[in-house]
Amino acid sequence: MSERSAILKAMLEPDLRLAPPSDTNRLIPKLIVAGVVMAVVGVAVYMLNPRKTAEINVQKIALFAPHTEFKQMPSSSQIIGAAPSSEDDVYVVATLSVEDKLRLPVFLTSTSATLTTKAGSAIEATVISPLDLARLEQTFPQILPLVSQPSGPPLQFQDAISPGTKRVGTVVLLFPQITEKEWQAKKSATLTVHLAHDAAPIVVALP
Repeated sequence: MSERSAILKAMLEPDLRLAPPSDTNRLIPKLIVAGVVMAVVGVAVYMLNPRKTAEINVQKIALFAPHTEFKQMPSSSQIIGAAPSSEDDVYVVATLSVEDKLRLPVFLTSTSATLTTKAGSAIEATVISPLDLARLEQTFPQILPLVSQPSGPPLQFQDAISPGTKRVGTVVLLFPQITEKEWQAKKSATLTVHLAHDAAPIVVALP
């Protein structure tokens, strides 16, 4: 047989050196086990990690509703016989319980409140800063017992709350130009608390 014929014959003959078939019977059980392990780990992480950043409850509220009379000051534009003006406001001292549900400190950054009157009007509250409480107490000494112990110190929104701990403090809100009767007849009132690094604020009802 010539060399050319030998080469041609070798090309036409089937290659008997076949690769061993893949062991699919062993691979499939391994993939199933791995999937089950990943599912168990995911469920454990979901159950063991808290789903809330913090839990906030309103323990109680106290109302102070002053009626203030404003005497007219003498001036060139004074209207003879005009009655002095007056104003009704409602101060709400809310005692809050804030519990850290994370394994990291949480920070309170800001708060706001909204009142919906019986007629459906929305009134935004002014949040009294702890730095302004002394001046408020000088103007209205009657509010002093409402913001003192045992209601808790004013919440400082720069302070941190340690993991697993609870802090109790007060927030003072001013709802302008309404009476206590209008407050009692309200449709609803809510307090919104914003936390650092948390996109969703926490909203609680004010009774």
